[in-house]
Amino acid sequence: MKPPAVVKKRLLLPNRSGDMMHADVRFAEGSTSRPVLVICHSFMAFKEWGFFPHAAERLAESGFVCVTFNFSHNGVALDGNRITELARFEKNTFSQELDDLGALLDGLSSDTTVQTVGDVRRLVLLGHSRGGGIALVCASEDARVKALVTWSAIATFDRWTAHQKHAWEASGFLPLARNTTVSPLRLGTGILRDIEAHGDRLNLSAAAARLAKPWLILHGEADVTVPAREARSLYGASDPAVTELRVLEHVGHLYNAATRAEDNFQTLDAIIGVSVQWLHRTLS
Repeated sequence: MKPPAVVKKRLLLPNRSGDMMHADVRFAEGSTSRPVLVICHSFMAFKEWGFFPHAAERLAESGFVCVTFNFSHNGVALDGNRITELARFEKNTFSQELDDLGALLDGLSSDTTVQTVGDVRRLVLLGHSRGGGIALVCASEDARVKALVTWSAIATFDRWTAHQKHAWEASGFLPLARNTTVSPLRLGTGILRDIEAHGDRLNLSAAAARLAKPWLILHGEADVTVPAREARSLYGASDPAVTELRVLEHVGHLYNAATRAEDNFQTLDAIIGVSVQWLHRTLS
């Protein structure tokens, strides 16, 4: 059976500081009252990166109004496909991304297109890697979110050694590559200040413990970027009555899907299928 045609519409929504966030809304033609699913992209990624457009298409075909968006300080200008705004990227923080996500949900709740085809009373967050951590905190705080899916989610935002932090403080930034001619991207000390000032809010174990809504944790056993022990840690902190953990053998951090050429998105499509089945069962 041929999947339904997917409509894609672009949105421009302000965050709480007046920065404009670019988003794409996808939905199957003729659909109404579909659950609204928001994808939170990972670190050094964006809505056009890698597997996110494909995942959004498949989720729209599977009965969701799917929203992808760029966090305001991810370094991507407009609807671009490269990180070019280096100063903005350097100023990003976890709290900034949480504020962005909250503002996005505010905007979706009043957007005419989303209201016409979607049911914002059935709002789902799906986050990958660092985006999974952001989605988890938001879901634990925001009553509008009814279910959560995390793919390869981190279990802590504080991922640096004492030595790294010392050098970071001394120079005022942390380079993301040894050779800055290869990658000039760097992190400012605002992230360190953010962890210090908002440690309770940014504690992902605490967020997992207070999340009282359905949560599917998917993680690859072969993930070397975010080890599977982080998924088990999140599950251990959560309420097992509403949380399901699936650790997938022979699967890495990006599901063989950084580009289509790796395995034609076969692994990714299997991950999407598991997520869709769980969501339809949960939201019904």
